[in-house]
Amino acid sequence: MVNMTERCASLKDLNDFNLYIDQLKSATSFNITELVRCKEEICGAIWGDANPDISGIGVSIGYAVELALGFVLASLIIMIRQRYGPRAEFFQVVLKAGFDAFFEFAIYFAIAIELAAIVMLVNKDFGISTAGFGANEAQIALAVSVVCILPLLYPVALLPLELFHPESDRQARQNRKMRQDQRRRDFSLMLFALVCVLFFYPFLSQCIHNWAPVRVGEGKGGNGKTYVTDEEWERIRNMCFGEVTKFTISEHWALAVCEMMASLLIFLFMLWHAMELGVRRLQTQDRYIGKERQRTVTLSRTRQFVERAWASQSLVQALLLFVPLFLGCVLLWCVFRLRSIQAAAASNMGGEYAGDDWGFGQIVGIIIFAPVPAEMLFAAWEARSLILRSDYDSVSSRS
Repeated sequence: MVNMTERCASLKDLNDFNLYIDQLKSATSFNITELVRCKEEICGAIWGDANPDISGIGVSIGYAVELALGFVLASLIIMIRQRYGPRAEFFQVVLKAGFDAFFEFAIYFAIAIELAAIVMLVNKDFGISTAGFGANEAQIALAVSVVCILPLLYPVALLPLELFHPESDRQARQNRKMRQDQRRRDFSLMLFALVCVLFFYPFLSQCIHNWAPVRVGEGKGGNGKTYVTDEEWERIRNMCFGEVTKFTISEHWALAVCEMMASLLIFLFMLWHAMELGVRRLQTQDRYIGKERQRTVTLSRTRQFVERAWASQSLVQALLLFVPLFLGCVLLWCVFRLRSIQAAAASNMGGEYAGDDWGFGQIVGIIIFAPVPAEMLFAAWEARSLILRSDYDSVSSRS
């Protein structure tokens, strides 16, 4: 009995997949009776337990709220931008306040998620500590490291656009403080670039995790070695998940493809705005000559063309609105799907799923974007004179 306890304890941590499978084979010979005796340790090591900091119910809802809020605000801004009249200007003021607040909270939320994902993935990838952090939780961490950045593409894409009508007094005031607004815009782009830099390690880990050769099956190991056959691996999976509907191959590919597409979209936005900052600096300093000048002018014209298309072409606007939303929805669906698998697996092993517990972090994950509607309400109160003026003008025109 003591020998079995020690044997199971040695199977609790998975620091290297190949070594762990060799150790598992030596301890159990993949015999179902022997496997069941160490079921809790084996399943926890390979697939992990719930990590509420990354996939708890509160923060998971927070990811969905962030994506929905970004999409709704961006859609409304595109609908109301540059409309003329006091009523339109009222909604423009309110939406601008909400969008600015959304970016400020979403950017720091994303920084926190990226840092947490980096710590967990580094511990797993380098075998430092894998306690409770298995394959399912790694998939969730990789997905949310992308999901938390996608809503930021909306405010970043809308930064160059003028919200108010060109003839309005408010736009005239905006033009007078253009230098201050440009500095604020540059600072926002620097924060977005910081998030993208932090995202680079989860992106590398994602590429390895999703696209590296599979090590399960005949001859799938290094130099054609067989670590575990498909039959033996399926035996372990069935032991851990029982009758639970497992994550299918098609779901895995949907997750992997959407993660890659979303990651490339994020880096494309970062490179685009990095190019913009570089071109603007060269134009300001007037340092480019010859071929360098020709390239800079070409880049500047290309940037202006894309910005005009984004401002005026409905198809371009629809793509930039719905592509991040679609990718984010697929990734969130996979996150909640993996959470349900974890919950069912925990029940199958006679345990409790910690991901549905409402702790401090879960409450924070839900209310972190509450200041956005609060800022919008405050802006609405401050700009209420626009609505009153609109009503007065309407009454005057009828009298």
